[in-house]
Amino acid sequence: MITKKQQRAIELMFEGNLSQNEISAQLKVHPTTLSRWKRDKGFIEAMRKYTDETIARSTPKAMSTMLKLLNARSELVRYNAAKDLLDRAGFIPTQKQEVNASINPIKIVDDVPAESDRDG
Repeated sequence: MITKKQQRAIELMFEGNLSQNEISAQLKVHPTTLSRWKRDKGFIEAMRKYTDETIARSTPKAMSTMLKLLNARSELVRYNAAKDLLDRAGFIPTQKQEVNASINPIKIVDDVPAESDRDG
């Protein structure tokens, strides 16, 4: 179990664009205390949980953004959005295979005898 200050530290680490010293100052703790928290198993587990919850909350918005990109002006943006969605849905891209075939040249032989051969 973590303290309210530790929980707030996690929020500031993920949501703010603050340095460790700025977070420490805001929480009124020494920077080494924050460093110690970052190595604590409970704190690490709380960070992992916070990350998972944040991603879960953001998923609908991210999906909506990807779907809107399917209508972008840029063909490249549309392609990348479509490819990403299909990849995440489990569609496997077609695997290209290069085929090399070697055909011996065909020699055409004229079986019709020349006129001089026919009159003979």
